[in-house]
Amino acid sequence: MNELLKEIREKDNRLIVGIETGNVPGRIGAAVVDVSGRGDETLLDVYSFKSHSLPRELVATIEALGRSGDFDSEELAGINFLLLHHINTLFQDLFDDIEIDPENVDLIGLKCLEIGGRSFPENPSVLSEMTGLVVASHFSIGPESGEGPEIDVNEPILRNMVGEMIDRMGLEKDEGEAVAVALMANEAVWHGSVDSEKGAVKKKGAGKGRTGKRAGKPLLIGGEIAGLYAEFFFPF
Repeated sequence: MNELLKEIREKDNRLIVGIETGNVPGRIGAAVVDVSGRGDETLLDVYSFKSHSLPRELVATIEALGRSGDFDSEELAGINFLLLHHINTLFQDLFDDIEIDPENVDLIGLKCLEIGGRSFPENPSVLSEMTGLVVASHFSIGPESGEGPEIDVNEPILRNMVGEMIDRMGLEKDEGEAVAVALMANEAVWHGSVDSEKGAVKKKGAGKGRTGKRAGKPLLIGGEIAGLYAEFFFPF
């Protein structure tokens, strides 16, 4: 797994799909992005963007979970299954109008839906298995030394890291959010290494490891430069 990440970050160009599930109510969006470089030297081209409306019944269920948070395991599993199904459908639809094979994608960046104190999809390794691709998710920032707390990447942090580039490209909000997730995945993979112990863990056929690097626009935590981190899920 460490070698696979090494191969991805050593490429001159990385083909990354960014998937955003939560910023536009009732819709999920995804973009196919060609990325080279990192940080302030990042160059990118957006090949495709599509958004997908979730069924009203699923949206109503998600909203109800956000209000009460009191759902049983069967109901939560249903939300998780349906959301994964729609994410995978959107991923496949991205390639309908472009001459790129989804098998040539190097990496998927997935920003999960946070609702009712839970994260959906609950296990991004399932998306890795469905697509046969490496998935970067559960983004956070923390001191580069690795000593200290990590903070989940929320909207203000994300905007601070990549907002200027998104604004420069003149992208619409939902497209910009998906591209931003692809950029986060690119940053997280650049100079990181998989922890050997975590990398050996297998869950439903997929290993996972944590990696990170310095964000292009430096962020500080307790006076120390912060690194951008992600969990990586592998389809084997």
